[in-house]
Amino acid sequence: MQLTELQIGLIALGVAGVGAVVGYNMWQERRHRQTAERALGEARPDVLINPPKTSQQRVEPTLDFDLSDDAPASPVNTPAAPAAMDADDTVAMPAMMAKADEPVGEPANVWADEHVEQLVVIELDEPVAATDFQRAWGDLAQNVDVALRLRGRDDQAGRWLTLTPETAGMLSSVELALQVADRRGALSEQTLSALAHALQGVADRFLAVVHFPDAAELLRRARELDAFAASVDVQIGINLVAGETPISGTKLRALAEAQGFALSGGLFHARDETGATIYTLGNLDAAQFSPEAMRTLSTQGVTLLLDVPTVADGARQFDRMVALAEQFAHTLGASVVDDNRHPLSPASLGVIRAKIAEFQGRMTQFGIAPGSASARRLFS
Repeated sequence: MQLTELQIGLIALGVAGVGAVVGYNMWQERRHRQTAERALGEARPDVLINPPKTSQQRVEPTLDFDLSDDAPASPVNTPAAPAAMDADDTVAMPAMMAKADEPVGEPANVWADEHVEQLVVIELDEPVAATDFQRAWGDLAQNVDVALRLRGRDDQAGRWLTLTPETAGMLSSVELALQVADRRGALSEQTLSALAHALQGVADRFLAVVHFPDAAELLRRARELDAFAASVDVQIGINLVAGETPISGTKLRALAEAQGFALSGGLFHARDETGATIYTLGNLDAAQFSPEAMRTLSTQGVTLLLDVPTVADGARQFDRMVALAEQFAHTLGASVVDDNRHPLSPASLGVIRAKIAEFQGRMTQFGIAPGSASARRLFS
């Protein structure tokens, strides 16, 4: 059948229309890529290809004196600050990542902990269901071994949502609070690189732009925070050693629970009104405490432990722990001794109390209050 001029014209218009749609989609994709390239600037070498230098080992201070003597305490050695990062020690950043030269959204101190966390902002091209984002992030961040807190902005609801797998809502942006140091040490280049790859996946999947601080500056800050934390990270233990008869598990449990201790994770915990641990009671032997084992357990001793950075008013809490140790020792027929099995004299206890006050004073001067949420994050 021969086509008329009208039919040929209609076919041509149809082909042109399809071409226009394809061309528009290609233009949109190219526009997003150009936006991402402008945000990134020059590419950086990948830390996974160029291995980083070995980080320094974290060293906590010790109370370097014999508690059996009344001699003054030796000074505590504070670790030297880590060496500055070389110019070529860089971490590969995602292709859709921009430096956070200016704050994006709300200031970091509104939500992220400015003392121990770094805010990372993800601007989504279009609203994304919270469940979809969480599912994608769970897949992408499997190799990211660092403490992270996430929240998302639901503009329709006009509020921020703490992101969990069950969170419902449409997200226009997401904020990550990245913890830069804890008791395992400072944020490493390997971990930061793994996070960068996960954020790259988010950028690719959702056409997002990630606002991130300078990597070298972030790693420097993490090392400085870790060095300070190591210089004040002290735990004070008081041992109760059994006499001729081992300490009975049932008697110990009854005594501990009568004093407000609760068994959790192999230790008895004394907690404050917020649920934070003040001090713990643990087995001097290798075995941990458990509800079942306490029925038949007998031990040669127990240890009361005060985690100095994570409690407020540490000197007062230490005095309470000493009084509790003496009460426990009297009831259990045990002796209160130091790690060398020497009796603790009043002078020795006074030296320890002064050191606790010194360490906590340094924390306050640094800007992290002992027992605060920042302290509990850093010393976790």
